Amino acid sequence: MNEISFAPPTKDSLSEDVVLWSDRAKTHVIADAASCQKASFLLLSIKSVRHGIQRWFEPHIEAAMETKRKADAARKALVDERDRMESPLVTAEAAVKRGLLAYEQAQERARLAEEQRLQEEARQHAEAATLAAAAALELEATATGDVGMLAEAEDIFAQPIEAPVVSVKTTMPKIQGITYRDQWKAHPTIDVKALAGAVASGAVPVTFLQPNLTAINQFARATEGTQPVAGVKFFNDRSIAARA
Repeated sequence: MNEISFAPPTKDSLSEDVVLWSDRAKTHVIADAASCQKASFLLLSIKSVRHGIQRWFEPHIEAAMETKRKADAARKALVDERDRMESPLVTAEAAVKRGLLAYEQAQERARLAEEQRLQEEARQHAEAATLAAAAALELEATATGDVGMLAEAEDIFAQPIEAPVVSVKTTMPKIQGITYRDQWKAHPTIDVKALAGAVASGAVPVTFLQPNLTAINQFARATEGTQPVAGVKFFNDRSIAARA
């Protein structure tokens, strides 16, 4: 008894099936029970052709993946070796940077303190000079009975003291190739409720909040959308599955 053997589909025959079944799907209209049943069988045929395509490409894709795995492994080995060689220098660089930043911050604190001290000293000198001038003018006005001069002295007493602005230069050395940059960041510990309140009030943009869709979708599946959540609209994205 002769056995009937079926040759496996080729890439060309699968391409022909793709055209055949996709054209049938484009022209098929589901209007009644019979056409609905026919559409179901059409869906199974499409699924079967897709399964055949996947089986045909699978060994080729696997071969390509194996080549990629070998290349990735070789690349990873080189990257790991590079990182191991660099590791002591990475640690050293971080330590030197911490030291430089600590020194720079200490120098900046000292500079600001000295600037504040000199500014206060300049203010006191300006105040003393202004008050002495006003007092002398007042004394002369009293002695001469000059009402205008007395009013001028009183204006001087009433005016705010203007002291020269004092600026202290930094003592940090400037080295070519070394740059200190400010990098303002948000601390990872965030009061989400307070931030949400700021967004709700319009104080900050809504982009400051990023919804956790993974958690929200898990909640939707667990509750089947029956438990409302403010600001969230649940819907049932119903689908259909077919097995080849």
